[in-house]
Amino acid sequence: MRRILVTGAAGFVGGHVLPLLIAAGDRVAGIGRGPAPRLPEGVTYETIDLLDEAALRGFVARFRPTEILHLAGLASVADSTSGPGQTWRVNVNGLMNLVAAVEAVPGCTFFDVSSGEVYGGAFLAGHALTEAAEPLPRNTYARSKWVGEQLLRDLLPRIGVKFVVLRPFNHIGPGQDERFVVASFAGQIARIEAGLVPPCLEVGNLSSYRDFLDVADVAQAYVDLIGRAETLADGSVFNISSGQPRTIASVLEDLRTRARVPFEIRVAPERVRPAEIPMAAGDAGLLRAMTGWRPRVAWDAALNRVLDDARARLAAARSGG
Repeated sequence: MRRILVTGAAGFVGGHVLPLLIAAGDRVAGIGRGPAPRLPEGVTYETIDLLDEAALRGFVARFRPTEILHLAGLASVADSTSGPGQTWRVNVNGLMNLVAAVEAVPGCTFFDVSSGEVYGGAFLAGHALTEAAEPLPRNTYARSKWVGEQLLRDLLPRIGVKFVVLRPFNHIGPGQDERFVVASFAGQIARIEAGLVPPCLEVGNLSSYRDFLDVADVAQAYVDLIGRAETLADGSVFNISSGQPRTIASVLEDLRTRARVPFEIRVAPERVRPAEIPMAAGDAGLLRAMTGWRPRVAWDAALNRVLDDARARLAAARSGG
């Protein structure tokens, strides 16, 4: 039986990964900064901050994972721009602490969740990128993830730990917070529908093209790769993407057709990112070849899930649930 440690287990993606791992028959432990969320039966959870090296060392030594899925970290590009110091502390210093803890379990496989953001300037080529593209990160978040990849490449082979780099592109779904564009749109629509705010939705740059997946498909990709840990080459890199970029404007229009009331759109200067990449998309051919993975959640269903979740969360908040 695999013994899988999931960091960031209380976060957006963690909530979708844990049930899949349990269903596969694995023994699963999760750690996160916050209190234990609603967990699938069989998941062990402890509240541990990545910056607490001693707690990490103790937990890893006790649980002795055979695989680690490292989801934890700061993931918002906007937040990393406004608070770069905290991004480096969590995404790099926290990763260093986890590497120190992993010294106790040589032979395990470390799955590092990086980001398609690391490609940065390489996206200016104007097409979906494969893993062979040279990363040219252009913001603090992307640089922190790229440095993390290099850190693992230097340190893990020295302690006998295999590592695999996962580069997911934009993903959406139930549970995502409103720092991210599609969840922001959905949350604003839900409040407009409820009459809590004027019928005006605030947006940033709508002309950019982005590559979106439903979080359920991203979680399945992670689980498929973990299931093949023994066959993956040390240092492998995998894009997790649809390969079908969409403009943010088209995403908003798709959500607008699902709204129960009409609304206006206003560009808010504070929501516009400086020097934004016009188009970012990834080629997941390597992942498909290795695992047979393909996106299963249709775009219409993905948007329905996001909007239904925003409405349900708002209703729960208003009722005190």
